[in-house]
Amino acid sequence: MAQKNNSRWKNLWTKRKTSKTSSGTLFQRFYASRPAMMATSVVIAVVLWFVISIAIYPTTPRTIHHIPLSVEIGGTSAEENGLSVIDYNVEDVTVQIEGNRSKIGNLDASNLVASAVVENVTSAGTKKLSIAVTSKDNVEFNVKSISPSSVDVTFDKIDTYTFDVRPSVPNITYADGCILDEKSFASTPSTIDVTGPQQQLDQVSYCVAESQQKEQLTASKILTTDTLLFYNDAGTQVDSSDFTYDVAHFSLEVPVLYQKTMDITYQITNAPSNFDLNSLKLSLSENQITLAAPNASMDEMSEFNIGSIALRDIDLDFSKDFVVDVPEEYQNQSGFSTVTLTLDNTGLAKKDFVISDIGVVNAPGSYNFQVLTQQLTVSMIGPKDVLAELDASDITANVDLLSYSVQADAVNGDSVTFNYTPTISCAKYNNVWAVGDDYRVAIQGVRNASATTKTNSENTGNSETTAKGN
Repeated sequence: MAQKNNSRWKNLWTKRKTSKTSSGTLFQRFYASRPAMMATSVVIAVVLWFVISIAIYPTTPRTIHHIPLSVEIGGTSAEENGLSVIDYNVEDVTVQIEGNRSKIGNLDASNLVASAVVENVTSAGTKKLSIAVTSKDNVEFNVKSISPSSVDVTFDKIDTYTFDVRPSVPNITYADGCILDEKSFASTPSTIDVTGPQQQLDQVSYCVAESQQKEQLTASKILTTDTLLFYNDAGTQVDSSDFTYDVAHFSLEVPVLYQKTMDITYQITNAPSNFDLNSLKLSLSENQITLAAPNASMDEMSEFNIGSIALRDIDLDFSKDFVVDVPEEYQNQSGFSTVTLTLDNTGLAKKDFVISDIGVVNAPGSYNFQVLTQQLTVSMIGPKDVLAELDASDITANVDLLSYSVQADAVNGDSVTFNYTPTISCAKYNNVWAVGDDYRVAIQGVRNASATTKTNSENTGNSETTAKGN
């Protein structure tokens, strides 16, 4: 038994010894090959270089790009003076640092902070400030250079101003006969509170709510826009990128008016029936007028009458201003508020005549009227050659009582006496007229007998009826 065990252990030892001999042979073969020797040499060299670098050069420079720049004013003189950062011209910087190789070796832009050095800023404006770079994790290093090394920062006070809002629809057109009612063209809201840098707000004179919608209008319409533009006194647009306001949309009321151009006319009154109105050389300072209304009410209008003038008021130096009075809902688009009517007196003359042919026409039948005035001096105007041939006998004066009321002047029972202005005419010539309004003649009217008897009878009947009634 003992002999068998010894034999087994001997065999195991022999196998182990043989295995070790085989492994040693493999390693020897590996290191004996050229590639293995080269790889081993490189690894050893790198390790040696790293050890030597740390030992001989403990610090190293590094360049890090794209470090975001921030401008903070908390606790600075800028904040104490009520200033705010409006804008700055640098977004990120590149820094070259130097420090312990083991500490700065893994730093990148996310580990660093670039900030503007805000010192002694007490007033609004653009200031050139230096830039500092530090570590977020308090890693120590020396800053060799920063590019760019400074930043222009704009400071200002934030304020709120109120501006008028003007509407604008530059792409809207109007159908024929239609125009924009500029007086009623408005924006809602009409004013707006805007918050922003004070110096920029000071440049703004007004703001415009503008719609870019394209359309041809035939009637009024309301448009909506979210575009608000700011302008200075010269009409130049102001940068509003730093402005804020609460209004999101503006309603633009675009009122449309119907427009029409008409001839201006006038009337001549108190002219004899045979007088030729075309013989008057009258001229208007304006011959046409353009009116506008919110509806089509002018469609049936063919002319615009400015008023009337009595023929007797047209003297040789005649000139009269008529006020252009349009209905309340209309608008005068012509730009003038008065029109002057003037007589061209070229070739005309004026001459006085004493006439005695004075008659009464259209008198009430219950009275007999007679003219108490025997003569009347009148001034006549007409062409010079006509006046040279005109005789007093060619001129007549008629007292037209068509609209006269006897009861208004009856003070003496059956007779009345009053003054009246006659109509003066010339049957022979149709281009001469009397000028002046101081022609007054005395008229007497006597109730005729039949009218008196009838009136007495009516009065007696009324008395009897009254008596019977009592």
